[in-house]
Amino acid sequence: MAPGVQITSDSDLDAVLEEFKIKQARRNSTGPKYTCSISGCNESFKRLDQLDRHEYHHTGIKKHACSYEGCDKTYSIVTHLKRHLRSTHERPEEPQKTVKCSLPQCDKMFISTSNMTRHLREAHECPREYECRFCSLKFRQKMKLRRHEIVRHTQQFPFRCEKCQRGFYQQWQQESHQRSCRLYSCPQCEQQFEKWTLYTKHCRETLHGRERHKCEHCDKNYDKPSALSAHIAAKHPANAESTFSCTEPGCNRSYSYERNLRQHILTSHTGRRFECLAVNCQRCFSSAQNLSKHLQRDHTAKERQPAKKKQTLDTNANGVPATTRKRRRDAGKSARSQLSKLACVVLDKEVDKQVRLRQPSVLTSVAKELQEKQDEEMELERLLEHTLEDVC
Repeated sequence: MAPGVQITSDSDLDAVLEEFKIKQARRNSTGPKYTCSISGCNESFKRLDQLDRHEYHHTGIKKHACSYEGCDKTYSIVTHLKRHLRSTHERPEEPQKTVKCSLPQCDKMFISTSNMTRHLREAHECPREYECRFCSLKFRQKMKLRRHEIVRHTQQFPFRCEKCQRGFYQQWQQESHQRSCRLYSCPQCEQQFEKWTLYTKHCRETLHGRERHKCEHCDKNYDKPSALSAHIAAKHPANAESTFSCTEPGCNRSYSYERNLRQHILTSHTGRRFECLAVNCQRCFSSAQNLSKHLQRDHTAKERQPAKKKQTLDTNANGVPATTRKRRRDAGKSARSQLSKLACVVLDKEVDKQVRLRQPSVLTSVAKELQEKQDEEMELERLLEHTLEDVC
C-alpha cells in the first residue's frame, strides 16, 4: 500500500499487515530476498535495487514511473525514483546547491551530500573497471563489458529473432525488431537476405531472380534479346540470322552491321575521303575513325587546328563593315580534279565532279578520251617529222 494513504476498511488493514509481514520476513532472512520475475530466470538478490537493475537488463523497460501529474520521468531502480521525488516534488521550496565538492580545486556545488559523493567517485576518484575474460580490454560499466564479450567473443545473445536469427541484448529490442522483420528469398536457391540491397547484389552476382537470354555458342548471357542478337552478329557472324551484303557489281563483301556496309559503300564505291585539315598535311582517309587516330598519333593539339587565314573586314561607301559571308561547304577543296590537273585537260564541270567522286564509268570514258587525244598527238608528231624530212 502506498505511503500516506489512509486505512478506511478491514481489507486495507489486511493489505498493510500482509506487506509488513513480507518486509519483516525479508529483514530477518540471511539469504537472497528478491527473485527475478522473468520466466526461465532463477536469479535472486539480497537488495531490491539489484533486482531492478537485473530485470532492466532483461526487458529494457523502466517500470518505476513518477506519479505526480505533469511529470513523465521513469526509472529502472526504485531508489532512483525515491531520490527524484525527494529532490523535485517533496521539497517545500526550490532546492539550493549548498554542498561544495570536498576537493579544494573543484568549485562545483550540489543539492545533497549524496550527489557530491557520486560526483567525487565518478569525476575524481579512480573508477572501478571491469576486465574482459577473453582479452585485455577494460570497461567502466558492466553492460558495456557484457556487450563486448557477446559481440567479439561468445556470440551468445540472450534473445534472437525467430525469423532471421539476429541476436539482441534485451528482450524489448528483439520484440521490436521481430514485428518489422522481413526476409527476401531467392527464387532459384535457398538463400535468404535481411536487406533488399543484399538480395539484389546476390542476383547480380549469380544471375538469379530474372530472365536471362543465353548465347547458344558461348557462355555469355544478356538481359535483352536485342543485346543477344548484337552479340551473335559481332562474335558469331556465321550463325547470325541476317547479314548485309554489298550490292555493287563485282563486290562480294558482307557485314554484320548495316552501318559498316554504309561505310564500305562510301569509301570504296563513291570515293568519299576524309581529308586532314592540319597545317601542311594533305593526307586523306577512308573513315572518320582513321582520321581521328591519325590526328591523335601524328599531330600535336596546336597542329590539329586547321590553318586560319587573316580576315579583313570590307567596308561599304559609308564606312560600315560589310557582313561576313558564311564558309562554303567545299571551302578548301580543289575546284578541279587531280586527273584534269595532271593531264592538263579541261573537263566539263559535271564530268569533273564525277571524276572527283571516282565514278568507274566516267573514269573509263575520260581515260578513253585521253588515249584518243594521245594517239592524235602522236600522229601529228609523225606528220611533222615527215614534213621536216621532205624539206631537208
